[in-house]
Formats: sequence, C-alpha cells, structure tokens
Amino acid sequence: MKEPSIIILVVGYLEENLLRDIQLQLGTVFDPLYVTISGNISAPKKAYNLQRRQYRTLEFMKALRKHTVDKNSKHLGITNLDLYTEGAEFDFGLALQDKNLCIVSTHRLRPEYYWQPSNPQLLLKRAVKEAVHELGHCFGLEHCYNPRCAMHFSSGVIDTDRKRERFCEECQKRIRTKITIQHQKT
Repeated sequence: MKEPSIIILVVGYLEENLLRDIQLQLGTVFDPLYVTISGNISAPKKAYNLQRRQYRTLEFMKALRKHTVDKNSKHLGITNLDLYTEGAEFDFGLALQDKNLCIVSTHRLRPEYYWQPSNPQLLLKRAVKEAVHELGHCFGLEHCYNPRCAMHFSSGVIDTDRKRERFCEECQKRIRTKITIQHQKT
C-alpha cells in the first residue's frame, strides 16, 4: 500500500537550497505525509505571452498534469517564472482541487522584484506560505477570513507577509481531518 504524499516538481529553475528548505517546512506542516521532490521539467514554450512577458498558469498546470504519478498524492509545481491567468495581473499560485495539483511562482515573492536586497529567508517564508495555501486548496480548504492564516487570500505580497506559514486553528482541524481520511484510504 502506497503512502499518500506531497510530490514537488520544479518547472524551469529553482535554487536547490530553497527547494530543500521548502520540502522540509512542508513536511512539518503536513505531517505525517511524506514530501518528496520528483524532479524538474522545462517550462512549456506555448505558455509564454510575449506581450505580457509572463507565462500562462493554466499551461503550466497542463504540463504538470502529465507528470502526476500517484492519484493518492498532492502534486506541487514550483517555478521562478512569472505566472498569470486571464483577468489577473499575476498569480502567486493556483490549485486544481479535483486534480490534486497546484503550482507556486516565486517570481513576485522575491524581495528583488520590489527593488529590495536579496533575502533568502524572506523568500523562503513567502514561498512556504503560498505552497501551504495552494496545497490547502488541494485538500479542499477554501479561503479563510483570518488574515494570519495561510489560507487567507493574498492580493499582494503585503498580504503574504502578514500571514503565517501555518493554518489557523479552524483550518488546521479541517486539514487534519482531510489528511486522516486520505491516509485511511490507502
């Protein structure tokens, strides 16, 4: 019987130390699930919008879907490229609940994007918050009204900075129930 897990797949490039630190922190938040790194795939060429100089998030999701390896697991794509969906300026991330699939972009989470000095710890915190948020959606959680909860919607990096890397008490109860149910199915 295969244990349910969270499988990370890099799309494009991501610093190895950042990737490993994200893996470790997600393992703590989603314990007892295993968090593994599956590998790296190229960014889909047709995802790039030359006029916007950004990548279409849904094209990334299609590419990731081809690499999902286990129906009992959640799959998290991480990229350093700038993502967007139609009608939005950008995406920090996106989740497809029914597909157990989500993606997070570190592009606008980087302090350098806002003309600030590089800060690997701040980038890690932001990336973990957004990964926890999108994975929460994969487990069926909705946005939370608590501005400190990882499930609170971030309209910008200030909202992300305000959040914690963990769920509020109510969302934590919900996620524990869902993880337990998923764990019992396998």
